[in-house]
Amino acid sequence: MTENKVIVSIYGEEYPIVGVEDTSHISRVADLVDSRMKDIAEGSRVKARDKIAILAALSMASELMSQLEELDTSSCQFDEELNEILNKLDKALLI
Repeated sequence: MTENKVIVSIYGEEYPIVGVEDTSHISRVADLVDSRMKDIAEGSRVKARDKIAILAALSMASELMSQLEELDTSSCQFDEELNEILNKLDKALLI
């Protein structure tokens, strides 16, 4: 795999990032982090960069967990519906 390097700006600091994703993906991820940190800083009395970064990470992790739980619920519902359809097909084929 080819590693790509891009310099991104997050909350006023530049960081060289190396990853296997394409540079536009890396830049979009950095933009998301930068945006979240700025939003938290604007809406909070917290000013320390490290605390803002932790709050941003917690916020994004919370969103990710919610989406994963929603996906898991949807997957379980899909499995149940699929099993119902398969049972109906089995019954129809036995008639």
